[in-house]
Amino acid sequence: MARWPAAAAAFALGAALMGMLAVTADGRGSNTNSKFTCTDTEKKRPGCTGTYPDRCPQSCISLCPSCQTYCPFKVRLVHAADQVQPVRPALFVFGEGFTDVGNNNYLENNEVGNPVRANHSYYGIDFPNSVATGRFSNGFNLADFIGEIVLLYRPKAMGFEMSPPTKMEAGFAGVNYASATSGIWRDIDTGLDIPLMVMDQVKNFADTIGQMGANRSPQDLSKMLSNSLFLISTGTTDLYLIYNINNNGGSDSKTDVPHLISSYGDNIMTLYNLGARKFGIINVPTLCTAVVRHGCEGLITSLREEFNDGIKPLMAGLASNLSGLRYSIADFHAFSDAVNMSPSAYRFVNTGGACCQGSCAPGSGLPCANRSQYWYWYWNEEYPTEQAAKLAASAFFNGTTQFTTPVNFKTLISQK
Repeated sequence: MARWPAAAAAFALGAALMGMLAVTADGRGSNTNSKFTCTDTEKKRPGCTGTYPDRCPQSCISLCPSCQTYCPFKVRLVHAADQVQPVRPALFVFGEGFTDVGNNNYLENNEVGNPVRANHSYYGIDFPNSVATGRFSNGFNLADFIGEIVLLYRPKAMGFEMSPPTKMEAGFAGVNYASATSGIWRDIDTGLDIPLMVMDQVKNFADTIGQMGANRSPQDLSKMLSNSLFLISTGTTDLYLIYNINNNGGSDSKTDVPHLISSYGDNIMTLYNLGARKFGIINVPTLCTAVVRHGCEGLITSLREEFNDGIKPLMAGLASNLSGLRYSIADFHAFSDAVNMSPSAYRFVNTGGACCQGSCAPGSGLPCANRSQYWYWYWNEEYPTEQAAKLAASAFFNGTTQFTTPVNFKTLISQK
């Protein structure tokens, strides 16, 4: 009986999120009446060159600095060029596999090995036309749903009246730079991902600004960037690195969590100096994957707690010292923990095992049939299913302080 209030609250929250998703998760489509030609004048990424029926590959803009056609962030497009406003906020996404929409597909193999990719079945089994896009999911991922909700719930202060069109001169929805297995530190770079550090994902954003500057006045560009949402989900790979170093008897001041937090702050500062003002930070969920299950009660858990706890004073300090900086920290761990405590409240039947086994490919066994009732998609990294990503995105955008601090994403993007 003592647990009934908590259970009732979980059911109420779960019902509210499911109701919200009835509005936000449907109605995807694309403008099939246009064609877009993507170019790479440096001829470094063949995958970015060609003519496509409705959009350039998502990775063109983040991996090919010379691409002349801007890729839309969203899969969902609406032809609304006649109704856009001249200055339009956007969504810029940085981080790792939770928000990678296929950028690793365009990385080349090297002597170290092959980049981790999700470009084969059964990935994308629930994506339109069952296409394996490179998302580490059975369908859409966290970045997709946050992007879609931002567009659907956009306040007029952001300048949105309809979903953004695809052409740069009319405005664009944003860019996703995220790369699975990437991290905050340059130390872990193997050439098999795109690290967050200034020389990589953040540098690619700087290249994007240079291209945008050709079509906007400095004042318009500054206004657009200051109202845009900068979504960051990173830290998992770095924490695994610290864990492995400690387990092997190593550790120093350059490979500990305080140094990692400091490096994170350096990247936020760089983005701020480039014009970013509104940051949506997603913390690290559980690190107790199938790979390190034996350490869940010890170091791996304490590292995650130290990192997540460290983000709060970091962002508060930056906000107090940097004029105009606003932020929201989404507690991915707290939300997944809440779901795990009361799975039926969120319509899940399994929050411990993964739907897709082995290599998540033909030959390793079919994925589960009831995918919308599973929290985890892939056994190794334990990426969330499409349904889990929907619920998490809704909780971060319009939820309570249980899962976001000091405000939720909806309030953040409404702030001036």
